[in-house]
Amino acid sequence: MRLLALIEYGLVVIGIVAMIAGRFFALAKGVQLGVFLVGAGFAFAGLCAVFTRRMPFRTYDDAFESYAGLPALIVGLMALAVGAGAIVSAYLLDMGQWHATVSYLTRRPAPLLAAGGLFLIGTGVLMVLNPQGHHRWMWRILVYVPRATVGVLALAAGIAGLGLGGWEWRDPAAFDAFVASLPQRLRLLY
Repeated sequence: MRLLALIEYGLVVIGIVAMIAGRFFALAKGVQLGVFLVGAGFAFAGLCAVFTRRMPFRTYDDAFESYAGLPALIVGLMALAVGAGAIVSAYLLDMGQWHATVSYLTRRPAPLLAAGGLFLIGTGVLMVLNPQGHHRWMWRILVYVPRATVGVLALAAGIAGLGLGGWEWRDPAAFDAFVASLPQRLRLLY
């Protein structure tokens, strides 16, 4: 087993245990420590993936070698973003600002829309790529074409999410009017 993978998994598992122990045994700042450790594990894995261009959370050196390069960089950046978000969440929990931040993001969701758009773009790019290099026609028809179609749809949704986030940030009143004009079923999603 790789030492880096042991550290990555160790931080995440210890963080989960700390969250559970903090919640059930009412340990002061146990949940915050757990959230921080999980975030540190994901951030560490993301940084390792960005610098080595190899997939994060690999237990063996030869695992996922066909995904080295651009796919590993995208997954690493996504893991780094998740880790940074968890670390910021731990800080907000520790400072007692969690509920105020959630309330603000409920009213002004531009950062969440933009972050969701970036994650959808990354997922779409990963789905469009064919890192294993299968070139048989059955593979292309049964696996690659449907996966690439969903990937293109995810790319379009990600670009729309970025656009909506930018629109909400630049002109909140117009965005709120747009949301108010949506049918009731769609407004429940917002």
